[in-house]
Amino acid sequence: MLRVVVKPGKERKVRNFYPNLYRDELQEVPEEAGVAEAVAADGDFLAVGYLDPRSRVPFRAYRFDRGPLNRAFFRQRFARALRKREGLGSAYRLVHGEADGLPGLVVDRFGEVLVVQVRTRGMEALREAWLPALVEAVAPKGVYERSDLEARRQEGLPERVGVLYGEVPEVLEVEEDGLLFPIPLALAQKTGFYLDQRENRRLLEAMVRPGERVLDVYSYVGAFALRAARKGAYALAVDKDLEALAVLDRAAMRAGLRVDIRHGDALSVLKTLEGPFHHVLLDPPTLVKRPEELPAMKRHLVDLAREALRLLAPEGYFWLTSCSYYLKAEDLLEVARRAAADRGVRLRVHALTHQPKDHPWSLHVPESLYLKTLILQEDAL
Repeated sequence: MLRVVVKPGKERKVRNFYPNLYRDELQEVPEEAGVAEAVAADGDFLAVGYLDPRSRVPFRAYRFDRGPLNRAFFRQRFARALRKREGLGSAYRLVHGEADGLPGLVVDRFGEVLVVQVRTRGMEALREAWLPALVEAVAPKGVYERSDLEARRQEGLPERVGVLYGEVPEVLEVEEDGLLFPIPLALAQKTGFYLDQRENRRLLEAMVRPGERVLDVYSYVGAFALRAARKGAYALAVDKDLEALAVLDRAAMRAGLRVDIRHGDALSVLKTLEGPFHHVLLDPPTLVKRPEELPAMKRHLVDLAREALRLLAPEGYFWLTSCSYYLKAEDLLEVARRAAADRGVRLRVHALTHQPKDHPWSLHVPESLYLKTLILQEDAL
């Protein structure tokens, strides 16, 4: 096993269960890659992980006790993840990277099919250990890979998309609270369905009243819009992904619901619409992937929020979501405050929600908290 020495003072983060060690935190980085033991400058053991000098994060800890990173280890990790998600139904996130002790791996479960993403060089190198362990622990009919994301490109890894194990249908039937979404896996965004908004979708459906008007911007396959329509509201979905809107159309027909659709850029479409809407939802993709992008993205969000508030009905609700770690709840509040000032609108905070339990938030890994939704209500005196 390789050995890497951590600089004095930097070992405290590992002892507090933070898995990532950067190049400037290591005394020296060996040229070879492989499973490695991290030790403090005085020789005390810290963690076992994967070392790769070509990675953005040269060392990632997988366990904080001594032991191998073999099939048995991964099988135990997957079994633990399954236990923590008992009772969540047929569709949920089974593995949420570092928060489940598996840095670089995401696994979403859709019934008997698993969809995986491999994001780091270490997890890629350990594929022959974790993939059979995953199959043993879950016994799925099929496993599909969607490793075609920016994080993988930053690691210098090629894209990998396709069937890894068993049989996977070309169109994945995703069920959520009685709604069925026929999602073509080859065309889908991320792992096919945004499971992390499940609780917010349930909240919207509970709040919407028959006859209200709901605007779902960045709708993807329209899971928010369909729930609003099911409550008897008029729903309008906006997205630039034609394939996703086609899925929405098919899901609506299957459910006997009507959702109007507008294809195009969110800001451009917003400027053409007329209100009022009782709920306006903005759920953009990950706009901020690096800290230096934050100021420009906040300005863009203010532009979007300004148009959303123009369309908001008296006492209506404005939902503003960020799925970027770098865009904090405080940033969402600032964006809303700036947009409200531009519009002369008074708002109150109805709720601030985060990701559901199947996307765990580890106290020791701040990056594991990424989803924030600010729900504001028009509050004219």
